[in-house]
Amino acid sequence: MQLLDYFKELYHINDDLEQFFDSIMEVRDFAKGELIFEPGTYLKYFYFIESGFTRMYYYKNRREITHYFFGPNTFSSGSESVFYGKPTIFGFQALAPSRICIVPFAPVQELADTDITVNKIIQTVLLDSLINFSNRFYKTQFETAHERYNALIEENPELFQNASLGHIASYLGISQQTLSVIRGMK
Repeated sequence: MQLLDYFKELYHINDDLEQFFDSIMEVRDFAKGELIFEPGTYLKYFYFIESGFTRMYYYKNRREITHYFFGPNTFSSGSESVFYGKPTIFGFQALAPSRICIVPFAPVQELADTDITVNKIIQTVLLDSLINFSNRFYKTQFETAHERYNALIEENPELFQNASLGHIASYLGISQQTLSVIRGMK
């Protein structure tokens, strides 16, 4: 789904607002495996995944750890970078051919000062991110690896077609060997 269509499903987007977003956003295609941004990057954009499948990752003890997966109709960015001007600790990678709408945040934030719809869009994007990461934290703290695996399959059936077992295992916080054992229990 295209970003403007997504917004129109949730909000009243008038012609001026549609023209505004159309003038500032850029849609790019990324190949499978292509990096969208690397850890340590200073970001000024939000990313809307129109199609494809992506992941956010970071490095821990020189190992790549998958932090989150993003499918179609989801937003991603390094919030600490966009809002506070710090380098992001995360990288962002296409796991499948992906079409991504790239939106510069500064003009959106400026318009949000005077346009309630834009302000609501920002609030919704941030709240959705907060809820998703809060749910992930809860699962990590209170569910077994087997429960997290089953929930992941249920929530993201396309995951195994796009992500490697290494990415999935690191996301679940387990080794690939443990993931193999869990998968064998099915």
